[in-house]
Amino acid sequence: MAITDNSTQDIPYITISAELFEKCLPWRDGKYITIDRKGCYATLEWGKNVLKNDALATKPICNFPNQDFSTGYFTASPETGWIWTWNYMKLLCYNADTKLYSDFIPVMSWKGAVDYITPISSDELLLSFFWLDLGKTDCIVNFYYNQRTQFLDTSHEKERSSIHLWKQVKPFGNEFLAFEYDGEMFNSKFFFYNRDKNVKSENKLTKIMTEFFFKTALSDIYISINKRIIISKSSSSYPLVITWDETYKDISFSMAKHIFPRAKYLGYYEVSSDYHWMFLSVSGYKGLNGDILSKVAFLEISDKYPDMFSPIIFLADDYTEYQQWNHCSFIEHPEYGTCFICSYDNGNEKETRLYRMSDVQKEIERILLEKAKSAITKV
Repeated sequence: MAITDNSTQDIPYITISAELFEKCLPWRDGKYITIDRKGCYATLEWGKNVLKNDALATKPICNFPNQDFSTGYFTASPETGWIWTWNYMKLLCYNADTKLYSDFIPVMSWKGAVDYITPISSDELLLSFFWLDLGKTDCIVNFYYNQRTQFLDTSHEKERSSIHLWKQVKPFGNEFLAFEYDGEMFNSKFFFYNRDKNVKSENKLTKIMTEFFFKTALSDIYISINKRIIISKSSSSYPLVITWDETYKDISFSMAKHIFPRAKYLGYYEVSSDYHWMFLSVSGYKGLNGDILSKVAFLEISDKYPDMFSPIIFLADDYTEYQQWNHCSFIEHPEYGTCFICSYDNGNEKETRLYRMSDVQKEIERILLEKAKSAITKV
């Protein structure tokens, strides 16, 4: 194994009796949504004492999809009640308000895939479909799906576009943060798009996004229009934070290269729903046989730090060559506040771990205090 440059102490964790089957996402009334062992949409709910066996339990909200599948992807919209996931070419969607559910193959899925789904109302979804035209230029086709009538509007099949509708600027509006993808250059250009007027517009924010994210996968970009913040992996494989004001003129961005050990870089990562915490794998360590190893860690993102990033806090002095961190999610605990929950499996043991961000915060403060004392001593 390589010699570690980790100087932090092991972060304590609580082992809880709960089995995670999917990532948990923020839902309503302080609850989280997930997929249970029966393959049904369910909420995760805390018991009174985290040390009890029933501390974290799943409670199905419907008997759907009720099938054994592993998509690796599902998402939810608490504002509209929509939950949806993919099972091969099928779209499986449920609305908690209308209690309606449906599963269908949208528009010849063998020709492409739904690029992004936007809830229009409690009944309607806008499916932005990435159409693969053999021998022609790939394009985007937008379809409306009404779950109440089970009607998929394919009348716009010929109205093909290069514009990927990504994020609504305002809920249920017709203005989107969008992008166009250049297949030959393998990069993206970001802009705002008004669907009613068919007008594209750029500003300082979209130009910076084009500069930093021209080859970044959407799944690697955490963006909150309401909080006006983006957290992502930069083109140089370090965490990047972008913030802006209401006018999109006062733009600031920070890159976390300075807090990474030398020759180490960002691998997998998760961001908390309040955009204050990041769970990450730090890659670039080398084993005895030249194999590349990783470590897992936390860092805090806040304007209380000069460059937005706290020091990296490693969970332990272990490498992740044989470790697996599955179904990782940030979650709020009624007593501990923000926590990180994950299924840990290194081949010899399987357990569900709960890390308290308050413990991570103490470690950050300890390191910063040591640095301050060292600076004073040098003076």
